[in-house]
Amino acid sequence: MSYAIIRNDKLTRVDAQGAYIHNDRRSKGHSNKDIDPSRTHLNFYCKKNELTYIKKFDRMKKEYDLKGNIRSNSIIMCKMMITSDNEFFNKIGLEETKRYFRESYKFVCNYKNLGERNIVSAAVHLDETTPHMHLVYIPVVKTKDKEGNTIDKICARDFWRGRNSYRELQNDFHAYVKSKGFDLKEDCQLKKQEQNIKK
Repeated sequence: MSYAIIRNDKLTRVDAQGAYIHNDRRSKGHSNKDIDPSRTHLNFYCKKNELTYIKKFDRMKKEYDLKGNIRSNSIIMCKMMITSDNEFFNKIGLEETKRYFRESYKFVCNYKNLGERNIVSAAVHLDETTPHMHLVYIPVVKTKDKEGNTIDKICARDFWRGRNSYRELQNDFHAYVKSKGFDLKEDCQLKKQEQNIKK
């Protein structure tokens, strides 16, 4: 049986620029040989970014008055990669594949009270070997400033606080997509990684 797969990576400004070029297919000569340009027209967005990730981040930081001590090498965004395997996508067909990614998008919007407004982009790639979504977001947490005022702060460390935070993400994602009718197993790769750490 196929697995529900979700992964999270943290992005600096430099990383975010590279992610933008790949996710929006801005490069003329792809170094990734899995990309089939003849199928790129099949790609779609659950949330389309009209700006580069960096410009969008700078605009959102100002517009939403997001706090945080941001340096040149700070983590300013995170990127979730959501997928399964070809057996699963071939079995369910194109329309259900699109629904899988749209439901996955809804899941992330509501995860840890992230909110859709903090999502920069959600691009679904159907032009590579296996369908997948790159969802880029700003890790915003509600906290208090020194005066005790409630603020929205950019902080990946606090957003992903807790030793088992990625395990919980995987468990919650699996439960959610299963509840939406997708017959998938929980991804065991994270369990194996945790077991190796404990050894």
